Amino acid sequence: MDAAEVAEEIVADYRSKQNTSHAAQKDRSFEHYAHLLSEMTRVQKKGARNKYAFSDEYKILYREGDGVVSYFGKYDVGKITSGMVRDYLVFLDKRRDKPLAPSTKAKQCMMIRKVLMLALEDGVIDIIPPMPKQRTVDKPRISFTDKEYKKLLEVARACADRGDKVRGVEVTREHYNLIVFAVHSFLRPTETELFGIRFCDIETKDDPKHLLMTLTGKTGYRTSASLEAAVDIFEKQRELHAGTADTDYVFMPQYDNRTTAVNTYRRIFNHFLDEAKLKTDKDGNARSPYSLRHYALQTRLRKSEGKVNIYWLAENAGTSVEQLERFYLKRMEPTGERVRNIQSFG
Repeated sequence: MDAAEVAEEIVADYRSKQNTSHAAQKDRSFEHYAHLLSEMTRVQKKGARNKYAFSDEYKILYREGDGVVSYFGKYDVGKITSGMVRDYLVFLDKRRDKPLAPSTKAKQCMMIRKVLMLALEDGVIDIIPPMPKQRTVDKPRISFTDKEYKKLLEVARACADRGDKVRGVEVTREHYNLIVFAVHSFLRPTETELFGIRFCDIETKDDPKHLLMTLTGKTGYRTSASLEAAVDIFEKQRELHAGTADTDYVFMPQYDNRTTAVNTYRRIFNHFLDEAKLKTDKDGNARSPYSLRHYALQTRLRKSEGKVNIYWLAENAGTSVEQLERFYLKRMEPTGERVRNIQSFG
């Protein structure tokens, strides 16, 4: 019996059990509340910079064949149990050659919980059943060593100075500037952050010298401060794009479509990695533009000798203390200051 037949049996068994538990009234059905959630999300995200949030949630809800609504749609919201959610996750795995990643399963559970939360708010149900817990394995944040980062900068400058071309696009010092700015601003290399920031979103401040940046990124609206080196890069970008409007993008403003800007830079960055022989780290993990953000955070934590306030750093970078602890602090080599502290006597 192949996986498809097993999946069909699971669905048939599920349906035979649930017929008596179908919603007697449409406004008590899971499908009804899923539609409400979808409409609310669409309106909330309309015009927002994070334009993908709605489409991602919609796919989870209405994916053909095994979406959440396809499976739970006719069911009464008050009769959905943790066991039913667990059966749904098994059903998803049976339809695939490989089981879904724990993080993907967690997203399915999150959407089910969001739908049921609306029913809870309406007083239709009194409690939301616990979602099955997913064991997640943290993937390492791929970064650079200081030596590797220095080599990357040298190669990027050399590529720009000799005018390398990547898919017909000439490499310039602007692409080098992007690397430096990313590291000294902690911005994610996305359409809403590094490639979404405009000249009017940035103010130059003193004491100490830094850039004050306002943006709406992955974690929503925030105001962030850069390190001093980003100020020089910002001024160079103003000179490079002299005559542009304040509402123009700081980096690669010639691309109205920011997805094109992101993809173009990613290819150029990969060219830098190839030329510098830094495509992967020592463990064979592939690097990407995101590796610059990881390098920025780990370097700030390491070079501060434990003096940086990790709450402020997390808030400034649009992340959380938990993320810093999970992905950076626990993997960091002990600094001289930490070793001296461990060896100290009262």
